[in-house]
Amino acid sequence: MVGNLFSDVANTVEFVQLAQRFASIEGWLGPADGYLLYRLARDGEGAGAIVEIGSWMGLSTAWLAAGSKAAGRETVHAVDVFDGGPMLKDQDIIRTEGTTYHRFSENMETLGLFDHIEPVVAESAAAARQWTKGPIRLLFIDGDHRYPAVKQDFDLWTRHVVAGGYVVLDDAIDAYPGVLQLYRGILADTAHWQHQCRAGHTETFRKIA
Repeated sequence: MVGNLFSDVANTVEFVQLAQRFASIEGWLGPADGYLLYRLARDGEGAGAIVEIGSWMGLSTAWLAAGSKAAGRETVHAVDVFDGGPMLKDQDIIRTEGTTYHRFSENMETLGLFDHIEPVVAESAAAARQWTKGPIRLLFIDGDHRYPAVKQDFDLWTRHVVAGGYVVLDDAIDAYPGVLQLYRGILADTAHWQHQCRAGHTETFRKIA
């Protein structure tokens, strides 16, 4: 029991330190969601690539890359057009600069994580159809939240996810009915997906077939 206590304290300290380390990166991912990504990247079972759909300025990328790098595991493939896509065109940085790629790369360089990241500057669907990096063990979906788009991301990318691999779906909440609809569909598909946990706004599934 005492051993569990000190292990819990160590994990809490790690969580707080990481949240502080990444606090300067602009984004909407909560620290609990981020720590989930970190632990899955560091400790998740299986072998294969790590892929995120939607990077913005690199907040989720940092959590994923830090976890994988801590364990000497795979680089993170960060898939994004970096122009805001259909959801973020009205953000100030897109209106004035047209891209977030420079901010993304600066953030990753500053954190010492760029060497563990492979940016993929492309539409998600095109990147999925051209994917040649083998099986995926961890997939984070945080792109276009409209149902046809997020369903397409799920369908195209999960064909590469290995049995036993994980899919983390961001923003499965009432504010994004398209993502919520997809979440409920996955939840009902018990022949292929096993729900693992909710952390903040994310829902995690494990592929079972």
